[in-house]
Amino acid sequence: MDAEARHAMVCKNAPGRMARHQALNDVVCRAFISAGIPASKEPAGLCTRDGKRPDCLSLIPWQNGKPLALDVTVGAALAESYVEAVARESGAVAEQAAQRKVE
Repeated sequence: MDAEARHAMVCKNAPGRMARHQALNDVVCRAFISAGIPASKEPAGLCTRDGKRPDCLSLIPWQNGKPLALDVTVGAALAESYVEAVARESGAVAEQAAQRKVE
């Protein structure tokens, strides 16, 4: 852990990391439901080749008759590997995370 406690936000072994992820998934799913869009958290049967699955799925068609699948990712903008990109452009960490998900 560094002096600013940033390590806990990015380390896969950090205590509470999964709890924070699940809490964010709950917020997103409840937002869908509050908007009148039925949704399911971590739906079965939608696994990718690597065994991962989306965090949330709308239970009604969203576009072209297909439901909306959502996967929550949080980037730590203060992580040493991102500081330079953040200094250059607002939203750079989110863009990098999105690109990694597409890949």
